[in-house]
Amino acid sequence: MTNLDWSWIDLVQLLAAAAVGLLIGYQRELNFKPAGITTMTIVTVTSTLLMQLSIRLSALGAGPITADPTRLAAAVITGIGFLGAGVIIQTGRQVHGITTASTIWLMTGIGLAIGAGYYHPAAAAVLIVWAVLAADPYTERVIAARRERLRRRHGGKVEE
Repeated sequence: MTNLDWSWIDLVQLLAAAAVGLLIGYQRELNFKPAGITTMTIVTVTSTLLMQLSIRLSALGAGPITADPTRLAAAVITGIGFLGAGVIIQTGRQVHGITTASTIWLMTGIGLAIGAGYYHPAAAAVLIVWAVLAADPYTERVIAARRERLRRRHGGKVEE
């Protein structure tokens, strides 16, 4: 068996990545946000797969210099920034897609963590983000009401 051989742990990691991608993507779909189930699942599974590959390639130790598993992970993070930038839209003074871009970035990190075997931090991140995303509509309403009160108090002259 070489270091590139596939194992059941790899399958479990990929299935775990798909499950958390589906979970967060489902939450995004429920709120009619871009980058839902399909995008979040693909991003998470891909980053898990790339981390698995990075670890395997570094374990080969071919040649005089051993490969660094963090290099591929760093490249994944850089590349995902371009995808995130593509979902951010500016209309006048309004910017949309920041949460979607940051969620894509987060799911990449979760996928990398799963691929590296850091299951507890990945699960904690999923739970935290699920709670934050679930609370977002309520938080937005509270903030909008507060802004409206400030506008009325200051005669509509509050800058955003």
